[in-house]
Amino acid sequence: MATLSLLVYVSQAFAQKENMETIADIHHLAAYLVAGLLIAVFVMIFSNRVFYYRQKAVNLKAQQQNTQLSLVLDYNKTQIWTYDTAGEFFTQLSNHGEERTDYSPIDFSMFYHHDDFSKLLKTITSVVSGKTQSGITTIRSRKTEDSNTDEPQRLFTVNISILQNDAQGKPAVLLGIQRDITDEKLKKEHAANLALQYHTVFNSSLVDMIYYDANGTMTDINEKACESFEVADREQLLASKPNIKDVPSMQDLDLQHIELQHSSSITDLSNIEKPIGGLTEEHWGNKKSYYEQILSPIHNEQGELEGIVMAGRNITEMVESQHHQKWASRQLAKKTRDIQAYIDNINYSLHVSNVRMINYNPDTHVLEISSDLNNPLYKLPQIRCVTLLQKYERRRAKGLFQRMDRRHPGTFKSTFETIFHDSEGRNIYLSFSVVPVTGKNGITHYFGMCQDNTEMVYTEKRLMVETQKAQETESLKNTFLKNMSHEIRTPLNAVLGFAELFNNPHADEDEPIFSEEIKRNTSELLQLVNDILYISRLDAKMEEFNKKECDFATLFDGYCYMGWSTVSPNVVVSTENPYNSLKITIDEQHLGSAIQKLCTLAALHTEEGTIRAKYVYHHGELSISIEDTGKGISKEQLPHIYDRFARNKDISEFTTGLDLPIVKEMIEQMGGSIEIQSEEDRGNTAYIIIPCEMNSMEKKTEIII
Repeated sequence: MATLSLLVYVSQAFAQKENMETIADIHHLAAYLVAGLLIAVFVMIFSNRVFYYRQKAVNLKAQQQNTQLSLVLDYNKTQIWTYDTAGEFFTQLSNHGEERTDYSPIDFSMFYHHDDFSKLLKTITSVVSGKTQSGITTIRSRKTEDSNTDEPQRLFTVNISILQNDAQGKPAVLLGIQRDITDEKLKKEHAANLALQYHTVFNSSLVDMIYYDANGTMTDINEKACESFEVADREQLLASKPNIKDVPSMQDLDLQHIELQHSSSITDLSNIEKPIGGLTEEHWGNKKSYYEQILSPIHNEQGELEGIVMAGRNITEMVESQHHQKWASRQLAKKTRDIQAYIDNINYSLHVSNVRMINYNPDTHVLEISSDLNNPLYKLPQIRCVTLLQKYERRRAKGLFQRMDRRHPGTFKSTFETIFHDSEGRNIYLSFSVVPVTGKNGITHYFGMCQDNTEMVYTEKRLMVETQKAQETESLKNTFLKNMSHEIRTPLNAVLGFAELFNNPHADEDEPIFSEEIKRNTSELLQLVNDILYISRLDAKMEEFNKKECDFATLFDGYCYMGWSTVSPNVVVSTENPYNSLKITIDEQHLGSAIQKLCTLAALHTEEGTIRAKYVYHHGELSISIEDTGKGISKEQLPHIYDRFARNKDISEFTTGLDLPIVKEMIEQMGGSIEIQSEEDRGNTAYIIIPCEMNSMEKKTEIII
């Protein structure tokens, strides 16, 4: 349109510029021709575009129609092909109309079953010859070896009609419309099979089967239901058209909203007004009937109710049986609880008394040990049982097993020491008591009890030891009394003897000697009596021990040198004190007495050499040692150094003989310990360890020995 406007505008311009007389001029004619040519070209282009857009719209509409046709064909599982009667070939058209494939009759027959394709050719021949205007045949697809064996053979219906006639009016092209009816056939077969199965199950079912229509009217009943409800004439019952609501438990059933339901009912047969069949109490076995049923509604594709299938059975006998079983089960449970309570009591008694039950089978040579009546705790072969005993016990155990293997009658009782240990590290002693158990053929096995008698055995051993100790103590006490009486009488006789000498004729120069002897023996007698009284207080736990804070560093040297007051001039004494100050909480008086006594004994037994005392505090304990180079104690006498009832010349030659027993008893009652090491002719070393509480300490920077 823009070009046309331009041409008009140019023509007007020329007309205005030139006058009318010059229109026939050659130049003007040329301009008119060019303008006309341009107008013609424009008209051609415009017509072409109009045709193009119209053709495009037609093609688009045709494509839409082909698409719709394709969807219809695909939905109906339909294919189209043609047959050219002149060329005798088939043309397969795709559902989209975009592809055409030509096949010869031989190639086209490869898609179908051989016999069915012959039927198709006969139908085509009948239409071509004019015998019929159209024809319908059913053919099957051909199954190849490569096809899936699970895939069913396809089935088609082919409708053949004339598509085009030639000039003589004879069929030139035939149209074949092929529709796949495989799924329809399978559905029909499946429906037929279901119907057959339904009728088979319905009529041969072992449960009652009744079918009601949408109105609840009974239309079918199987033989089992007729038998259950005592129906003599099935046809007569169906003719009476009983309704589902005639059933007492179904009176409130809503047929319009029924769903699958499983229910059980209890019916009093004496109150039924319209029973199905006979329905007598004698037939059902009880006045009350128990019935179990399942209602299955059947709906069509529109969801409308078409019928109701009821499957049920008379469970009266089963319910009565279950009631009886429950009663029997309750009785059994009660008996079981009573038995279990009895077993629990036995098991509790076994547990409390630490007793185990044993069973020995002579045939298998296996000993079973159990802690209760339910489960065996151990199963031990005979050889294994023997190896669990101490070596000296094994021969006796083998003899016992051999007697049981020979099924010897009588009861076997014995106690064995095992290789096991209890929580205190003691060997465990087990006592066995076994009796034979007889059956029809004699002794079958042996049953008995096994008890841990470790505590009793060790108690008996302790009683024996304590009895022996008591006897020895009594003997030692007697010896002690004899020795003490001798020790007391010896200084006492000396005092009396020298005192009587004063009354007898004597020289004046002898009186000082008599007085000195009387004084020395009196002092010895007094020391002996004091020691006896003090050790008696310790034995009776009458001595009081009082702890208080003291600076042990300032006291240690004093305790030592007080004990060394009578030391020989040939002996060098020294102390080792590593602290300037050591404040501890301890019983200062008794500890000082023990140190002084030990230092005194060291001084008495050391004629020459050295005596050294030292101490150290470490982790809540005060350790003290006193070493001397005296004559020492023999190995035979060393175990008796604390023996208070027998005097020992090596130990108490210069004392009462109660010093070491007193020191030991004091140290132990203070919570400590004492140990004396000695070697004959090389000296003694006494070690004391006392627990204490350290409050403060100050060590020396250098220790000079």
